[in-house]
Amino acid sequence: MSLRTLTAVLFALTLPAPAVAEVGVSPFAGFRISSSVDIETAGASADDQIDFRDSASQGLVFNFDLAEPGKQGELYFGRQRTSARLDNGLFAPGIESIDLTIYQLQFGGLYFPGGKSYGGFVSGVLGVTRLEAEDSRYDTHHRAALSLGGGYQFFLTEQLRLRLDLRGIYTALNSGGSVFCSGGCELRFRSDGYLQVEAGAGLVMRF
Repeated sequence: MSLRTLTAVLFALTLPAPAVAEVGVSPFAGFRISSSVDIETAGASADDQIDFRDSASQGLVFNFDLAEPGKQGELYFGRQRTSARLDNGLFAPGIESIDLTIYQLQFGGLYFPGGKSYGGFVSGVLGVTRLEAEDSRYDTHHRAALSLGGGYQFFLTEQLRLRLDLRGIYTALNSGGSVFCSGGCELRFRSDGYLQVEAGAGLVMRF
């Protein structure tokens, strides 16, 4: 190998590698608490509230680096098994509560103020909430949803982070729309929406 060739090879090895956008996958487990939903009986003046039982949640968050340091795109999928109960009535004769699963699928972004891929962050995502009763006789509802939150990612290794999240999930309800019905429906939403607060923890695996 000539001196010129050797010099060229050494020079090439010292050049910085081109930046490659990385992606992160974070399975998480958490716990959600929920506000109540105001409803009324159609054709009557009776008011009531639906309470969702506070319970565990699980899901997956997918992130990918954007061109500007500290900014990432974020895809959020969350799932919570819970039950709905009326404060002062029954959904149907003999039916005091309905078991259901609440799903969220949302897309948005995440921002680290320090410009790194770990440390404190804020996030915002927008998408849809699915309210699916386990009993097929009851309606499934899809509603627009927005999540805002923040947290901290602890640096473990170049490919691994510990992520702690606290987010508020707001689901919009069209006032006047029907609520979990079997056959003839007499219950109607009176609330514009309801809020859930979720605290979660997960491991971020970066590739």
